[in-house]
Amino acid sequence: MKLHKLQYYCAACRNGSITKAANELHVSQPSISMAIRELENEFGVLLLERNNKGFAVTQEGKYFCERAMALLEQADELDQMMRDIGNRRKRINLGIPPMIGTFLFPKMYKEFKKYYPEIMLNSREGGSRYLMEMLDDSVLDFAIVPINDLTEDSYNILKLTETETVFCVSRNHPLAGRGKVSVEQIKDEPLIMFNDGFYQNQVIKERFEREGFRPRILHYSSQFYTIKEFISDEITAGFMFRDIAETVPEIRGISLENPVYIQIGLVWKRNRHMFHDAARFLDFTKKYAKTIL
Repeated sequence: MKLHKLQYYCAACRNGSITKAANELHVSQPSISMAIRELENEFGVLLLERNNKGFAVTQEGKYFCERAMALLEQADELDQMMRDIGNRRKRINLGIPPMIGTFLFPKMYKEFKKYYPEIMLNSREGGSRYLMEMLDDSVLDFAIVPINDLTEDSYNILKLTETETVFCVSRNHPLAGRGKVSVEQIKDEPLIMFNDGFYQNQVIKERFEREGFRPRILHYSSQFYTIKEFISDEITAGFMFRDIAETVPEIRGISLENPVYIQIGLVWKRNRHMFHDAARFLDFTKKYAKTIL
């Protein structure tokens, strides 16, 4: 049983067409058909029922396709692992949302490079939902994201810190001197928010809806700089982590009644092989977490 035959067969099942499978894989149609017949002859099992319109996948064929796809996925993973080992990869791919990247990551990165200057730490910014999808697809090795709603069924989770999400206005705003505000008091304030897919966006919208209001959102952005400028230039209000708001002189961070706390942690997939350098990064992060918790 050759892997390329499994690839041909799974492509035919996935596309529902020999022609489309051939186009996808850039091979001839006869090559696809021959590979499938050879599999049927090898196992003595009918995988496809041919007809004038093309084919229908048999029950045995569906079972075989499911198992073959899992096997191909494992083969791809093994191939990548061995190439990485062969190349002596010293690279870690890490995903971080912009606000977490602003207040938590720079110091952590500097400390890590002090101990492991030879390891390349590639960071990619994005919303938590997007980063978790990349983690699921093994594009990322780790992600530093809000962990309030994550479970350890699918992921390993290491808590790093906790921060408060605060309502932010310019220092000249009428509410700037308040110690806290209710959702009702800010329901008519024009807001700038992170794009959908950012965890903080979801939490704030849910808080407004729970209290019977809809936030008055004028602008969305994925860039922390844009959000900071909109607020400090008195165009809109917004929301930030307190750790960040307190570093911007032009902005005042105000707690919500019943404050919103976000737990932040390092997340990685369960049951995935961890290379030596990734293990060293994890060991470093465990020690680093003890200094900031």
